[in-house]
Amino acid sequence: MSDSRSMPYQPALDGLRAVAVALVLAFHGGVSWMRGGYVGVSVFFTLSGYLITALLLREHDRTGTVSLHRFYARRVKRLLPASLLCLAAVVVASSFGAFENVSSLRRDTFGALFQVANWVKLFGSGSYAELTDATLGRVAPLEHYWSLAIEEQFYWVWPLVMLALLGRVSTAAGRLRWLVGMAVVAAAAAPVIAGTWGPDAAYWSTPARAGEILVGAAVAAALQRYRAVPGFAAPRYAGAVTAVGLIAIGWAAATWSSASGPAYSGWLPVFALATAAVIVGVQHDSVVRKMMSLAPVVWVGTISYGLYLYHWPIFAALTDARLGLDGVALLAVRIAATVAVATLSAAIVERPVREWSPVPARPLVAALAATAFVAFAVAVVVDPATTTAVDVTAAAIVPVDGPLVALQLATSTAAPAVAPVAAPSTTTSAAAQPGSTNADPPAVDDVEPVASVASLVPLTVPTPTRPVRIIVIGDSTAQALAVGFVDWAVDHPDVAQVSVAAAPGCGFIRDGVIPTDGAIDFAGRCATVLDEELPAMAHELEPDAAWLMVTMRDAEDRIWHDDEGALAPFDERFRERLLADYRTLADDLLSAGIDHLVWVLAPHPASPFEGEQRKMLDPARYEVQFGVIEEVARERPEVITVVDLNGWMADLDLITDAGLRPDGLHLTEAASR
Repeated sequence: MSDSRSMPYQPALDGLRAVAVALVLAFHGGVSWMRGGYVGVSVFFTLSGYLITALLLREHDRTGTVSLHRFYARRVKRLLPASLLCLAAVVVASSFGAFENVSSLRRDTFGALFQVANWVKLFGSGSYAELTDATLGRVAPLEHYWSLAIEEQFYWVWPLVMLALLGRVSTAAGRLRWLVGMAVVAAAAAPVIAGTWGPDAAYWSTPARAGEILVGAAVAAALQRYRAVPGFAAPRYAGAVTAVGLIAIGWAAATWSSASGPAYSGWLPVFALATAAVIVGVQHDSVVRKMMSLAPVVWVGTISYGLYLYHWPIFAALTDARLGLDGVALLAVRIAATVAVATLSAAIVERPVREWSPVPARPLVAALAATAFVAFAVAVVVDPATTTAVDVTAAAIVPVDGPLVALQLATSTAAPAVAPVAAPSTTTSAAAQPGSTNADPPAVDDVEPVASVASLVPLTVPTPTRPVRIIVIGDSTAQALAVGFVDWAVDHPDVAQVSVAAAPGCGFIRDGVIPTDGAIDFAGRCATVLDEELPAMAHELEPDAAWLMVTMRDAEDRIWHDDEGALAPFDERFRERLLADYRTLADDLLSAGIDHLVWVLAPHPASPFEGEQRKMLDPARYEVQFGVIEEVARERPEVITVVDLNGWMADLDLITDAGLRPDGLHLTEAASR
């Protein structure tokens, strides 16, 4: 992502850029064997550190100083035009509904515009909400600007650091020692940041990622130092060094997890040594360097900035639902569109601006004016999007004047549909994972199985004399399920009308605190939904039935009283309070005039949780919740039906199907249908 044209041109470095951007595109394109392709961003970081530092060292050796205004003007001309063009395109596309109801779009746009997108992501309150957005098909088009922000922050600060260093240290050996020392300190700090502030800080914060950039800076100083040594010659093993570095990069891209592992533990500065090996190796002739310098590979590298910049908004806009494609065909269309846009951007915008040679201050003034214009456009055009796609689509229950006509079944029949019928349950609990709770979980045989629940089977449903009015209540998994439910109702307006009262992290236990929530106020939003919005909707819309679904929220350890500490679901006090709140919810809904409740047993999570959160993969936790739901249903058999979605998915071996639940928790938009 940096320009090295004022140094002797090395085509193989553009080849390395091509490798990096290919990894990222494959990762974001959902290529199954490229689950760690995000390491391509780390390759860019280290390469940028090398190129920028080499430029500064070369300029200082040639002129005795570093021209800050010329440096910043070059960076602005290189990076800002395409970046602003991309942001402007997203703003325009959003005005036409391309990214409708992405909850963070306005925030993300300002973060990208002012080069602080990584900090916006880190300190934003929406990691759970953004996960829900993604699983509901609402992909934020500027997610990738966090990495650009880190590089841009480096570009603003690093020339000042180098100017100070070069003014105090006159020898190449001394500069090398300083830069190696800085890289070592930054690399050592990254795991500390991960351990203290968590994996998000390890991945998104500038201090945690600085080590990767500084490794590249140290390589630049090392090459300057040893090229000045008399008799220095190309090592015979240069090709092997390059190959080993590329193999290490490829291995990480193919094997590292996208949700945990070294990248989230502060070990990316160590990974940067692989990129450093490639940079050092391609300084000398070898077969590997020749391959990296092939014209098609180099061409991809020359437009890599545009490929990275435009690919994510294009991927977000060209969805499977819009194109009617999936798999390889969808990826091919997305990549073709990205290459086309990046090529045009390079030819029409980036290259002409880069070759523009005005007074050095003019690019900075132009950049300020362009940034101000885009900021104004964002403020005027981009909707803050406080509602969700489910909220908007689900405005399908239409209020009526006067009482509803009694719901009766007509003699004609509708097309076959999926509906609950009574059937014996075969639901059992898998063995609890060791160390998953703070109390000993019961043995599987001691957990009361769910009995007399409904199974999902195809049947012919009689057509009602008016649409059945349904409201879906629960957490983000209920939201995800409701997407398909709402779509079905929209396609069958004579059969059903559906609305949604749900929010991320909204469970039916009303008191207590979940320790892992941190600063995210799930409880506050949930109280608004259940105590204000739901009663108002029940009064205005007069639903016939309510579907209830909560997954993790009511199975997490919870603190009611400080002297008790955190209680697990296996604690009888937890179960009693869960039962009391579920009874209260059922009574409140029925007393509000809702005739029937359908309580869904949500599928067990299959998310790649690490550390303490692995306890949430324990099936026995959810069996406690299922048992409480069944008890409430047995007390009110005429008005409560239990639907065992978990058992149905388990029987079909769908619990761990990443195609249905990419995060192991939320159904995709397509799967919910």
